Amino acid sequence: MSGGSRFAPTTASLIVTVSLLLTACSSPPLTQPLWAAPADPMGLARKAGFAPTSREFLVTHTHAHLDVIVDGKPVQVPAGIGIDTKAEGVKEELTDDGTGKDYQVTVCPNPCLSELHTHTPDGILHSESGVPNQKPAKLGQFFTEWGVRLDQQCIGEFCSSTTPVAVYVNGQKVDGNPADIELKTHLEIAVIIGKPPADIPSSWAFLEDQP
Repeated sequence: MSGGSRFAPTTASLIVTVSLLLTACSSPPLTQPLWAAPADPMGLARKAGFAPTSREFLVTHTHAHLDVIVDGKPVQVPAGIGIDTKAEGVKEELTDDGTGKDYQVTVCPNPCLSELHTHTPDGILHSESGVPNQKPAKLGQFFTEWGVRLDQQCIGEFCSSTTPVAVYVNGQKVDGNPADIELKTHLEIAVIIGKPPADIPSSWAFLEDQP
């Protein structure tokens, strides 16, 4: 036996080596974020550039839908973003399926509602204003109201320097700053963090009474 043959790897050692390399190269699963509705909704609405009102105005009334997915798993967009859910004049009910909360605004004695808000945890972003043909709000304004960072580098605690992040509108990847995306009616926006799902959401089944 030659001296070199003593160091020739066996099949078993090659399998172990490859397995260790694959383990070292694979990324651990991401921790699912806990992005609850914020405690100061009206303060954040003002920070986002809105003037909260005491009731709904529906002269301009549009809806977009937001999906947030981390490592293939959906992150709930909370109900009550942009609504002072504890205010007098805000009714809390169960959603139709009984699994979440539905906040509806009648008339509040003080400002309790941003023109950009969520009533239920279904990801529908409601833009409601008393101004005809109101200029669309932007996705960055909604994330400001949510209290979650959104810019060209990071979505919440996930930054592109360490974690893949991407944003899609109607199934098409968006370049540039996602905060600048205008929330035009019936858009489907998908924020994808980490491992993407098998299918990127490209549309949402809006109800007929949702203009």
